[in-house]
Amino acid sequence: MRLKASLHIHTSEDKRDGHIINYNVYNLIDEAEKNGFNVLGFTPHNKFVFKQEFAEYAKKKGILLIPGVERGLGRFFNQHVIILNCDKTIEKIKTLKQLLKYKEEHSEIFILAPHPTYNRLISIGARKLKKYINLFDAIEYSCAYSKKLNFHNKKAELIAARFKKPIISTADVHVLKRLNTDFAMIEAEDFSVESVFQAIKYGKFENITAPQSLFSLFKYYVSFLTKYIIKYITIKILGLQIKILELETVSERAEE
Repeated sequence: MRLKASLHIHTSEDKRDGHIINYNVYNLIDEAEKNGFNVLGFTPHNKFVFKQEFAEYAKKKGILLIPGVERGLGRFFNQHVIILNCDKTIEKIKTLKQLLKYKEEHSEIFILAPHPTYNRLISIGARKLKKYINLFDAIEYSCAYSKKLNFHNKKAELIAARFKKPIISTADVHVLKRLNTDFAMIEAEDFSVESVFQAIKYGKFENITAPQSLFSLFKYYVSFLTKYIIKYITIKILGLQIKILELETVSERAEE
């Protein structure tokens, strides 16, 4: 059966990026239903926030919602790795070596290397990708590219070809309108998580992806970073103000 799938998605439930995202998991599922999606990978940053009620809502819409997380591993750099079909125990994993051992004990999971050859603030990097290539079930073909600026994906394609790993398109969704721009059509045996993973591993899928214009790419990231910085600063300032008020209250009570 042919399944329309997007395996790298963030929503407002995300503990890191949620403050810059204006839709929740239910909005996501509704939009996915409108656009004919069958499979979604729910991949918030670092924290496992999946709830069974999310999956039940998706099931009513004819969608298979796969729990997951995008973990930033490593001591100095955020080496992003997506783990699908995991549970909350994944939060204990801090390094790639630990993830290797975790995978040995959890054969049900699927590990994707997201935007692996972009900047080192968000990527595992080509060297580490090759070093830990056996850890990964697939490599992501990132949506962040244009016709004239696509060397990151080309580098990922070369590594995927060298090590015979599938490379799958995702939209790394932070803005709902991008859900239907980059995705994969998967030829699965049946409508199950196991079948979806097996089909990807054997390359039984077609990538649907469209380059962005340089202006659109620039505009998207400037807008994204601006919103992120403004909201981050606002939250930090607000948090500091709350802390000051709490300290003042404690101080006043102590004086009384």
